[in-house]
Amino acid sequence: MKKMKRTTAALLVCMILLLSALTGCSGGSAKGGGEKVKDVKIGVILYNYTDIQGKEIKNYCDNYLAKNFPVTFEYQTASSGDNEAHLAAVDSLISTGCQAIMSGYDTVIGEAMEKCDSAGVYYGLLFGEAKNESNKDGNYNEYGNWGTQAQSDLYYSDYFMGGLYQFGADHGYELGKAYGKAVAESGVKKVGAISFPVYAFADGTVISKGFTEELEAANIEICPDSESNTLPAEAGFATVGDDTKAYIANYPDMDGIFGLSSGMDMVLPAINEAGRLWSGDSSKEGSIRMAALGYNDSSRKYLEDGTLLIGGTNNYVQSVAYMFALLFDAANGNNMKTAEESGFEYNGTIDYPTFSTIEELDDMETYMLTTVNNDFEKCSVTAEELKSVMKVYGGSGSWEELSKLVSRNVADIKGIR
Repeated sequence: MKKMKRTTAALLVCMILLLSALTGCSGGSAKGGGEKVKDVKIGVILYNYTDIQGKEIKNYCDNYLAKNFPVTFEYQTASSGDNEAHLAAVDSLISTGCQAIMSGYDTVIGEAMEKCDSAGVYYGLLFGEAKNESNKDGNYNEYGNWGTQAQSDLYYSDYFMGGLYQFGADHGYELGKAYGKAVAESGVKKVGAISFPVYAFADGTVISKGFTEELEAANIEICPDSESNTLPAEAGFATVGDDTKAYIANYPDMDGIFGLSSGMDMVLPAINEAGRLWSGDSSKEGSIRMAALGYNDSSRKYLEDGTLLIGGTNNYVQSVAYMFALLFDAANGNNMKTAEESGFEYNGTIDYPTFSTIEELDDMETYMLTTVNNDFEKCSVTAEELKSVMKVYGGSGSWEELSKLVSRNVADIKGIR
């Protein structure tokens, strides 16, 4: 009888030890020392969640990241150029318990960081560059993104996680040349370009510089903005349609245009409304073919018809994956910014895929756009790849490795998948 009791006790001890071991390894959520990964709440701020950018970001966050990590996302909207709405969104996310915020805006960063630094909330930019150049007044740039000197000092706060080069570290110069080459090869003769205001989209002028150089090398006539006498013409956030119509009205023989201000969603419809959009059976003088920063559901049709010469868009998955890795790891006590061995820099770089053929568009939709392919295992950055660089999961904690992971082009991703 005593022997049986000893045997039963020994079995119970073994079962307890086994269960403890299994619990410690469940879900791949344990740190190297056995401590559990903490649940994290991350806020997201965008101008809407109905265009391709918003839908992609929400899909990747809610239907993939939240199912592979102990994370929940809360969303706020703020109209482009509405600084008060953006700051109100920051306040709201902090008040609801977000430990980190990723914002699609690179405006009023100083004021946003005052709020986040005070609350101990991490903050990063999804589609903007983190700059620290001071002007003569001590502000970080002439557009007031960092505000006062005291606010600009928060650039160095442990809670500011930086941003991203969304068009490359050259600010889009080579991208502009790629667009210019595609347009020049199409046979158009007289070409313009229209973009958002410089203060909000400084990269637009750099992209236009590369674009213009390719056109000039091909002896293609330029349609400059009437005020600056260069490309691009400038469109307001709320007036892109009317500004586009006014611009092309000055050039009745323009036959090509580069839409940098949401080309597919805003510029192309305006040209169509003006009755000047080129189509396959169009022989009307002054009809216009398009190059576009942007992608939407109609891109395939216009590409097949020959109206769209070249399109492209940010890799939204890469942008979110980069900032999520930084924010989630930091909220779990592994801040790459303060870890000297990580090699942290203030800006990562994401890819900007372009397409001028149906095959290129097919690949982009398959390996980049999760709302189109509905297969997260083919997407640009998988959960396992993220965990390999996140310290909280026993990964390298290397900013350099994270940066490489989120900057691969579609061909690289296709080869891996």
